[in-house]
Amino acid sequence: MGDEERLFNRARRCSNPTELVVSPVELHQRNVQRRLREAKQPKDAFIFEDPVGLCKQVLEEAGRPTTTIDRIDRLTLLRSVLESSDPGEPMQIQLPSDAASRDPQHVEQIRTEVETATNFHPERISAWSETADALYSPIDREAEEFLEAALAVERRLRDRTSKAISETELIRRATRSIVTTDGAAWKETYPQIERLTLLGLSSFSAPHTDLVHGLLETTAIEIHVHFRSGTGEYLTSRVRDLLSVADPGLEVFE
Repeated sequence: MGDEERLFNRARRCSNPTELVVSPVELHQRNVQRRLREAKQPKDAFIFEDPVGLCKQVLEEAGRPTTTIDRIDRLTLLRSVLESSDPGEPMQIQLPSDAASRDPQHVEQIRTEVETATNFHPERISAWSETADALYSPIDREAEEFLEAALAVERRLRDRTSKAISETELIRRATRSIVTTDGAAWKETYPQIERLTLLGLSSFSAPHTDLVHGLLETTAIEIHVHFRSGTGEYLTSRVRDLLSVADPGLEVFE
């Protein structure tokens, strides 16, 4: 948790970088680079990247597609899905009973929240359903409806485009490529990288967790995760459980 000074202690001059410094937020990367400049420390040992950019590199090296639809395109596709049936007819996607029935932005929020929490992994989907069953009514029904709506939306979007539905899907694809090649996909992309440092995390989403898990399972690189102080203590205590999901990158749709 925190203690990013260790990163600065590893700054040195070298011919090839050996450490990937990864942060979901570009501002955090810029702050680290600014501190290195102010301390007159070299950046030679580091490659700065975000999780999506890192995973794009892995997929491109493997000859896999990396084209995604953006949020505007997703909303357009969602609108066409939601309006494809007459208002008086049953909807093709059953939304939660408290949802704004044909609001694409709200439906996209449902899809995104479930993707962030589960990475569409079958083990996490099952855990969600089991937890929902144990809740009191009507919360149990609402939780299950929320999950089923997100899965239905993701399926329908995939039916309508061959591109990745989101940048998060690229993280999932890269994770799966790393795992199914026993780390070869990573080693071919970053052969000289010895360490991966994740910075500035206020949460540990399922996609990022699975990526870290896949790398730990199949490669010999060191991984340092630096959580932000507000939630870091709790997340540190949960890391072992978060990394316990088998087959990282696997999808319930497979």
